[in-house]
Amino acid sequence: MQLQDLTVFQKLYQLRSINQTATALGFAQSNISARLKVIESEFGVQLFKRTPQGIVPTPSGNQFAEYADEVCRATQQLRANFETQANKPKILISSLLFDYLVVEKQAYTLEQAEYEMTSSTEMNNLTFCDAAQVISYAPFHVRGYHKHHRDQLSACFMQGVQADPEALPILVNADQQCPFRQRSLKFASRRAQPVQEIDSWSSIMQLVEQGQGVALLPKYLSKAHHFAIAWPTHHYHIPYTIWTKL
Repeated sequence: MQLQDLTVFQKLYQLRSINQTATALGFAQSNISARLKVIESEFGVQLFKRTPQGIVPTPSGNQFAEYADEVCRATQQLRANFETQANKPKILISSLLFDYLVVEKQAYTLEQAEYEMTSSTEMNNLTFCDAAQVISYAPFHVRGYHKHHRDQLSACFMQGVQADPEALPILVNADQQCPFRQRSLKFASRRAQPVQEIDSWSSIMQLVEQGQGVALLPKYLSKAHHFAIAWPTHHYHIPYTIWTKL
């Protein structure tokens, strides 16, 4: 059975006539009859009784009509969703900036665009981009974009509430171009404090919350996590830029 068969059934159910259905849909009567037979064979039921006045739905036909309406409505909604997604502009953005601008500040909405997460290293190495906007603290060199806005993230070293930062390693992201990583490594080298590289921001935040490390993180994250400031005198401002396609 195909989706078109449900459309044929709906028209049959509405008009109660194979001839009128064929005319309305632009098919031959034999085609309409064949499509109905396919549905009845697949479900093993009779959907209509043939009478001299036309066709009359059986109890199974009435039940199938509800099913056909539900499937067709869901299909139309899915197609509309896909069309909306296809027409959404794409925004290339780092994960921390996504959390900050979309989740925390709500400067962007999920309905507004399709978001593609990327690392600072990937951003720095791009030679082609088709996104409507690019939001990153990494360098961005693709032609055809202009700097739309510059701002900054306030950051400091975070620890678990009961942790002793002096006894913990400093956790850094594996992304080589990450500005949080670069500032963390510079800080750790001055203090001769051990460094542990972690692949993802979510893992870093989880380890900090568990008291297994210290990490340089945006201050806004302390609201949603059990973080305390490790060294109150050390604060950073991580600049980021929004580029818009010309």
